[in-house]
Amino acid sequence: MITDVTAMISEVNLLDVNSNDWWIDTGATRHVCHDKSCFINLKELDDGKKLFMGNAATADIKGVGDVILKMTSGKDLKLRDVLYVPELRKNLASGWVFNKFGFKLVFESDKFVLSKSGMFVGKGYALNGMFKMNVIASNNMNKASTSSAYMLECSNVWHGRLGHVNYNSIRRLIKLDYIPKFDIDSNHKCPTCVEAKLTRSSFQTIKRNTKHLYLIHTNVCHLKTIPTSGGNRYFITFIDDSTKYCYIYLLKSKDEAKDKFILYKNEVENQLNKKIKVVRSDRGGEYVSPYAEFCAQNGIRHEFTAPYSPQQNGIAERKNRTLKEMVTAMLISSGLHQNLWGKSFCRLIIF
Repeated sequence: MITDVTAMISEVNLLDVNSNDWWIDTGATRHVCHDKSCFINLKELDDGKKLFMGNAATADIKGVGDVILKMTSGKDLKLRDVLYVPELRKNLASGWVFNKFGFKLVFESDKFVLSKSGMFVGKGYALNGMFKMNVIASNNMNKASTSSAYMLECSNVWHGRLGHVNYNSIRRLIKLDYIPKFDIDSNHKCPTCVEAKLTRSSFQTIKRNTKHLYLIHTNVCHLKTIPTSGGNRYFITFIDDSTKYCYIYLLKSKDEAKDKFILYKNEVENQLNKKIKVVRSDRGGEYVSPYAEFCAQNGIRHEFTAPYSPQQNGIAERKNRTLKEMVTAMLISSGLHQNLWGKSFCRLIIF
């Protein structure tokens, strides 16, 4: 039985090669490996399927499994459904499969570059009529990996998935087994974060011991000049000083601040069976009237910051910065239109 799986490499290129070497084959429809020790998992086959090669030769397919390549760039690349063909003398990485899964392959001046979503993955060079991938030779590395998908399983990918969150939060998620285990390069500097998170030095922190709902920090922020598809231009946050638990609401205009506070107040007071005692905000017009009047009518002390002193409302200001950085980084890295910042809030994971 001959399947529709093809490998365009010919026998003349199969001599004197290392079992750990991997070669790009743009004519192959599947990844192929001849070394059984390279697989992290392997399902052996004995159904007579064969691999058809470009020189009209065929070879028996003895199994299918997953292989992880340790690129010299420091990234781990997992190849799924790799065919195990012992008769072949070269390991082939299919250019067609890479293209199918969103990878970009560039061949120029006897050099080869592999990237995905603008992120550099690995490279290679021309040798004996083919392009050899720069892969670190290590079979033991595959046995220790816990990756579970066809993708780059590295800190950079999860850093981007989680809204460019800091690496300490990623380490905490790994310890909780919420995401796969991988090595984190402490020397790596994310260019997107550098662009999205430029800021001044922080002020001295003040520690307080408060009870639930005793003190609520709030602030209205204008994230983007472009409104969302729903017409929202602002967002408002309410943060409990005791737990730092944060509620976010989108606003079409700042005068909606009072209405959102009423929604927040009704929910948290009903859920916790406690009353809000103090609200702290800046001196923005949205907090003067009728917001301040509502607080006075409900026995809530409203504290204002001094003019031009946002650090006095540092909890809310820092949360706004975190949210803005995460949304900005997500939009930059994804290339999506700026009016989708409201949708990005729905995808955020707040730590």
